Amino acid sequence: MKAAYVYESEKMDIRELPTPKAGSGEALIEIIYAGVCGSDITMYRGQHPTARLPVVLGHEVFGIVREINGHNGAAPGDATPGDATPGGIRPGDRVTAEPLLFCGECEACRQGFGNVCGKLRLLGLHLNGAYAQYVTAGVDKLVPIKTDIPDKLAALAEPFAVAYHVCARAGLRVGDDALVIGGGPIGNVVAVMARAAGAHVTVSEPNPVRRATVEALGLPSFDPVNGDIKELVAKKTGGIGFDVVIESSGSKAGILSTTDLCKIHGTIVPMALAGTPVDFVLGQVSFKEQTVVGSRVYPFLHFKRGVEMLEKLYADGLPLDPLVSDIMPLSEAQKAVDMMIAGQNACKILLDAKK
Repeated sequence: MKAAYVYESEKMDIRELPTPKAGSGEALIEIIYAGVCGSDITMYRGQHPTARLPVVLGHEVFGIVREINGHNGAAPGDATPGDATPGGIRPGDRVTAEPLLFCGECEACRQGFGNVCGKLRLLGLHLNGAYAQYVTAGVDKLVPIKTDIPDKLAALAEPFAVAYHVCARAGLRVGDDALVIGGGPIGNVVAVMARAAGAHVTVSEPNPVRRATVEALGLPSFDPVNGDIKELVAKKTGGIGFDVVIESSGSKAGILSTTDLCKIHGTIVPMALAGTPVDFVLGQVSFKEQTVVGSRVYPFLHFKRGVEMLEKLYADGLPLDPLVSDIMPLSEAQKAVDMMIAGQNACKILLDAKK
């Protein structure tokens, strides 16, 4: 099969690799689209704190089940329409896959928090992922996607799962004033999800192209470079500050602004998992008795709920198309990564595994 293979830090090529075999309890998925994520860039640069190169990137999986092994006697190459997973998924079904693999033995796992497992591994980081024509995943990780939703939107299933978990961790309530700092691919999905939760959402984004995407999604945007932040707080919250501030940019300026923008007893959710250390004055959190909440990927229930919300918002006719700005052939994976690094993409980049 064809795959985009990162063999050294910042060195990737397209090469032929053996098609993976579905082991017991696994399914073979033919990739339609793989999403390009900021954490892929961290891995590409060799900066991930727990994973090591070489690897095939890609944890945002969308494709078609081609084989199921370990259920109803199916073996690789022998799957028939009658072979199905315990969840009813059959060969030919469109699916996404939760990309997490946890140990099941550590304290976090024993408490039911596998998403923060001390030995957590992910497809596309610790194991070969979806920047390829095929990938395998456990049948217990598969979530079907309704047939009426277009492929390019179905490919957003994993980011919607991230967004669902972020909003759950933030404790968003109907009527809350919420600010999302960073109108990039994941920030915009989080903003869409926060609006669906009933919040009044504003997205702060310095890039005018990305602000246009925010507006195309029907969300108000703010220019933090040329705008007056005090005027924003006054206009949106009556001067008291936002109930919830979600920092998705990972920028120093964005992180340092969170305490000023968040109200007394408000909630701050920093999403960045890597980056340059920032001097953060914790005393500002104490003075306002603010709550800072971490959010890391998702538990499986929130992964499923994220997919369900994506399907619901599409069925409701919300403008989701702007969330995908570029569809590129797998053969141009290097170009896609370069675009992400340079911030040239307005929103999500998808890799077409058939090209």
